Amino acid sequence: MKVVAGILPEGVEWRVLLVLEAGQEPGIAWQIGHALARANRGELVIAILVSPDDSRDKVNIAISVADAYREGKNAKNGADTYAVVIETRHVTTTLLELVKKSDIDLAIMIASRPDQYDFRQLPCAVALLRLADPATEADRVGDAQQIRRVLIPTSGGPNSSYAVSLMMMLGSDTEPTAFYVAVTGRGDNEEALGYERLRQVIDFAHAEGKVRSHLAVHESVSAGIVDEAAKDYDLVVIGATEESRLDQVIFGNIPAAVVENTAKPVMILRQKNSPLSNAVTALDWRLHTLFPQKSVGERAEIYARIRRDARPKTPFFVLTALSAIIAGLGLIVNSPAVVIGAMLVAPLMSPIIGTGLAMVLGDARFLRLSLGAVSRGLLLAILVGMLTGLTALNRPFSDELLARTQPNLFDLAIALFSGAAAAYALSFSQAAGALPGVAIAAALVPPLATVGIALVAGVGAFLSGQSGDGWEYLADSLGALILFTTNFIAISTAAAVVFFILGFRPTPSKKARREVQRRSSALGFSLLLAIGILLGLTSFILARESTIEGRIYAITETSVEEHLGAQLENVEILDRQAGILNLGLTVISPRAIPHSQVVELQELMAEEFEEAGIASDFAMTLSVIRVTELDPLNPPTPTPVSSTLANP
Repeated sequence: MKVVAGILPEGVEWRVLLVLEAGQEPGIAWQIGHALARANRGELVIAILVSPDDSRDKVNIAISVADAYREGKNAKNGADTYAVVIETRHVTTTLLELVKKSDIDLAIMIASRPDQYDFRQLPCAVALLRLADPATEADRVGDAQQIRRVLIPTSGGPNSSYAVSLMMMLGSDTEPTAFYVAVTGRGDNEEALGYERLRQVIDFAHAEGKVRSHLAVHESVSAGIVDEAAKDYDLVVIGATEESRLDQVIFGNIPAAVVENTAKPVMILRQKNSPLSNAVTALDWRLHTLFPQKSVGERAEIYARIRRDARPKTPFFVLTALSAIIAGLGLIVNSPAVVIGAMLVAPLMSPIIGTGLAMVLGDARFLRLSLGAVSRGLLLAILVGMLTGLTALNRPFSDELLARTQPNLFDLAIALFSGAAAAYALSFSQAAGALPGVAIAAALVPPLATVGIALVAGVGAFLSGQSGDGWEYLADSLGALILFTTNFIAISTAAAVVFFILGFRPTPSKKARREVQRRSSALGFSLLLAIGILLGLTSFILARESTIEGRIYAITETSVEEHLGAQLENVEILDRQAGILNLGLTVISPRAIPHSQVVELQELMAEEFEEAGIASDFAMTLSVIRVTELDPLNPPTPTPVSSTLANP
């Protein structure tokens, strides 16, 4: 691609590219391109293509035309206009390079037939315009009232909705009409299907009350469109969606037939084409057909409420501190009820949900505000947890504390569904009663209080010379922090998905926001995947440990019953590492157990543990609880004193 004259725009803006050949008049393409650029507060780029074989006079004329566009001769207020002359032999390759270099969002090309340009490779949205009479259309440039009525034939689909969205931007004087042809002879449900598809298209474009819908019965789809277009319409816009194989069989090649038989200008429109955008659009369309989306007014109200609640003010910090104190004390005294109360007091859910909403909207300022609130709340809760932990130094950890030091995949699943429930409840006032339950399900402050308590315990252990215990406490602190991180990532990501389903997303003109949305969403899902892999490994290790411990207990129980004739009361794993296993056993027996039997039991169990691959070096201690067997026919005998047999 060689730029002969003019410069290409830079920066992140919404841009329309109008492609012209040397000597070609833009007709209404100019009006459409400029109106769309102005509506999206973007820029219009006019590319005039010349060939290396063109005469110098022809190139000079193209340069003078570009100069006129740059100087604003044909420009309207409201959109910056760039005009360049490009020398090329390979139009498709040049257009692909130009679209990527200038970050084009919509390319408008003028052609007399649909196959004149191969636009399938272009990653941006593409509008292929066939002018009815180029000479006549050229005289209409600059008349803002010419495109009054636009016909948008549709069989349903996201491209048709995209066409509706764009045509609504042409101005308040433009009246778009979504049009469906119900073919005769296809059954009684054909018209009902048509009305439903029209409703879907208009809903997806959020065009209720702004776009007229019309259904006509005809023997042929293409003939029905041609007959309707012959009425008082200035432009026909057809979405190039290939909905399904069935639709292709039913509707055939509609665009080509309409272009060939319609005297009015016809635009064939296709959305941005890339694997990611196609997947997102298809998913968005499918979700929209399954779930009702919020209106623009409802989304604005929800956004304002969540942003207000996510802002960190004095009540936020006071409630976070109080919640951390309650949670810390509840964890120390091992009271689930107190811990649940702390969950209800904690205000951290609001900024976390705000993070999800900011992600899907691409609102960088809101995202920073929410992340800042979460970060400050996190530090405050850990600090308060440390202060609370000072009241319980040298006290063994309770079950409530230990339960928050080993996160697993179940915690991830709970956080995901809790985040989805919270976002849904905040979006529907009638579901707001579910928020307390969500706060209980997704514990946020208790893990942070656990981090602080474990940190204090670890520091205390190091100061007292117990480095082994100190490292264990630090590991517990890290585990609790991973649990909170899991909850934060899962809740915010799940909330973002729910908000996306409900219709929250940046408008096409907010190109910078769309980039923030793409990056933050990619980061969120990447972190979710990473934390899922980490918890998957932890869950696997815990499951493996649980299986081994279960096997140890089964072997021990069977051996005690068969060789001692006693009942196993308790098994305590005193040491297990690198092939070494040391157990402390407590058994119940009505008789005294000789030392020789205990030695035999150890040798037998050592063989079984080695065969099972659990340990090659086994030792144990055995405590015997003597019991009295009472026979109603014989008088009772004195109960012997309990005895303990040490390591044989």
